[in-house]
Amino acid sequence: MIAYHDTLSNFNYHIENNLIVTKILEKMGQNVSDSEKRSMKISLGEMYKVLKQSSVPLDVRVGIEYKIPITSKRIDFLISGSNDYSDNIVVVELKRWEKVNKTDMPSVILLGKELKTHPSWQAYSYAAIISHFNEAVEKNDIKLNPCAFLHDYRIEYLDQLTDNVYHDAINKAPVFIESDYEKLRHFIEKYIKYPSKKDLLFEIDNGKIKPSKMLIDALGNMLNNNKEFELLDEQRVVFELLYKEASKRMKDGKKKVFIVEGGAGTGKSVIAIELLSNLIMKKGFTAFYVSKSSYVRENYFSKLTRNIPNYTYLKTLFKGSGSFIESMSNEFDCLIVDEAHRLTEKTKMSWFYKGENQIKEIINAAKTSVFFIDPKQQIDIKDYGTIEEITKWANYFNAEIYHGNHLQLKSQFRCNGSDEYISWIDSVLYNEPFERSSQIVDYDIRIFDDIMEMKKAVIEKNTNNKSRIISGDVFPWKSRTDKSQIDIIIGDFQAQWNRTKTFATDPNSIDEVGCIHTTQGMEFEYVGLIIGDDLIYRNGITQTDYTKHPSGATEFKRPHKRTIDPNDNELIDLLIRNTYRVLMSRGQKGCYIYCMDKDLRNYLKQRIKELKTLN
Repeated sequence: MIAYHDTLSNFNYHIENNLIVTKILEKMGQNVSDSEKRSMKISLGEMYKVLKQSSVPLDVRVGIEYKIPITSKRIDFLISGSNDYSDNIVVVELKRWEKVNKTDMPSVILLGKELKTHPSWQAYSYAAIISHFNEAVEKNDIKLNPCAFLHDYRIEYLDQLTDNVYHDAINKAPVFIESDYEKLRHFIEKYIKYPSKKDLLFEIDNGKIKPSKMLIDALGNMLNNNKEFELLDEQRVVFELLYKEASKRMKDGKKKVFIVEGGAGTGKSVIAIELLSNLIMKKGFTAFYVSKSSYVRENYFSKLTRNIPNYTYLKTLFKGSGSFIESMSNEFDCLIVDEAHRLTEKTKMSWFYKGENQIKEIINAAKTSVFFIDPKQQIDIKDYGTIEEITKWANYFNAEIYHGNHLQLKSQFRCNGSDEYISWIDSVLYNEPFERSSQIVDYDIRIFDDIMEMKKAVIEKNTNNKSRIISGDVFPWKSRTDKSQIDIIIGDFQAQWNRTKTFATDPNSIDEVGCIHTTQGMEFEYVGLIIGDDLIYRNGITQTDYTKHPSGATEFKRPHKRTIDPNDNELIDLLIRNTYRVLMSRGQKGCYIYCMDKDLRNYLKQRIKELKTLN
C-alpha cells in the first residue's frame, strides 16, 4: 500500500500549504506520534527543496510511505518517470541522522550505542525485494534506482559513513548528506526526465507477488556452486516429505505446520536451504529462510554466495524471526525457521521489546511454516522455542500439524558421524551414564594443558579456512566499543572476540575467538574450545557457576530485568551445559579442548579414555 500517491505538482502544493502529513495519515489510517509527524514533515520538506529546483517534470508521480509487500518495511519516498532508456523509480531512504560511527561490518553502522543497518544497504535491500518479488517490475521492465538522503548529516563525519567497508553498499545505493542537495538533484534527474506512459507506482502497488526469473536463476547457480549443501540419506527423505506437502496449496483454508527434530550435525540447516531454493525455483513460492540469529543468516549467505559475483540481493531471502510482527495472515507461502529453539516470545528492538509472540507471528504470516528444532540447543533464558509452544500456536490457528518419527533426524553428520561421541559429551556435561560400544571412535579429541599449544594445533589444521578457536562466554566483550582492547587473556594467550558476524567464514577470524552466537548453527573441521571457569569439576561431578559470566551479560536475565532471578538457577545450570554441548559438537573432524578449571581438565583426560577403549 502507498500512503501517498500523487503528481509532483500536487506534492509541492501539499508541502507549501502544510497539508502533506495530513494527506499521508488519512490513507495510513493509524496513529502516529507527534515526533514522527514532525520528522516526516521535516524530511519531506527537504525532498521538496531538492525537487523544487530540479528539471523533473511536474506531472511525474510521487509516492510516500510505501509498505513493501511480504515485509513490514516502508519506503520513505519514491518518484517515478522515465529517461531515454527505460521506465524508472527512484527509491529514497530518508534519515535525520547527524553522525554515525563506522564498524567493520559491511552493512552495519553504529548510531550512538545502537547497531543499525547502513542506509545505503537499507535502500538497496528495499529496492531489491521489490525487484525480485513483484511481478509488475519484471513484466513492465521497471528499473529501481535506490539511494539514501541524510539531509542533516554533518560533513565532518562523512568518513565514518562512507568508509571503504561500505563500498559495495554505497556503490549499489549512493548516499547523500547535508551538502549534497545538488548531487541528489542530478541523481534523480538522470532517471526521471519525462513522465512515464504508465503509472508505475500504481503498477507496483497492485503487482502480483511472485519471485522473478533472475532470482530463480540466481538460486539455481547458488546451489550448483555449493556441493556441501547436498543431502544424504535420511536428510533426503525428510526433504522430500517436506517439499511434497509444502508444495500443496492450502486446502479448506487450513495452514500447515511442520516440526522437524534433529540434534547437532544432523543436517537441519542443509535441508532448510534446499527446501527454500526448491520452493522458489520450482513452485514460484514466496518463501524465506528465518532465524533469530543474524550471525547464522550472515554466515549462510556468505557460504551460499561464495564465488558467485553480484548476488548480494539474495540476502533479502534471509529474514530475522522478529520480521513478522505486522504481517498479514497468510502473507507468505512458506516460512522456514532454522534454529527454532532460539525463538523468543517478544522481539527485542534496541531497548524495547515488541510484538506478542514470535511463534504466533510466524504461523500467522505463513500458509506453511517449517520449524527445525533441537531442544538441547537452548542457551538463553529468553529462548522460547519449544515443541510444546509451536504445537500450542499451531492448534490456535487450527493448522494441520506434521510431527513425528518421519520428521526426525537422527544420523550424525558432524563429529565424523560419531553418535557415540555425542553420547559421551552428554555423559560428561549432564552427569549421565555412558555406555561404550565395541567401536573405537574415529574423532580427534584432545585435552591441552597449554592453551598456546592448543592454538598452534588449531592453526596447523586451518589449511582450508575451516578451523576456529571458540569459547564459553565468560570474558567481557571490551573490544566491542574499543577495538584496541584485548578481551581474552590466559597466560600468554591473548585474543579478541569475533569482530564480524561472518566469523565462521572470514579467513581473518582465525586469530579471534568465536562465541556461542557466532558458532551455533555453524560447523568447522576442527575447533579449539576454551571451556571457561563457569564449568568445573567438584565432588565427583561436573558443576556450573554462572557468577563467572560478565555482570553485564543478559543471557540469564529475564526481559526488562537487570538481575538474575534466584528461581532460575536450575534453568541457568542447564543453559550453561547446553552451551558447551553446542560448542563441543561444532567440529566435523576434531575438537581440541583447554579447560580453565584444572580439576575439570584432569577429569576429561580420564573420561576421554572411554572413547578409545574397546568394550
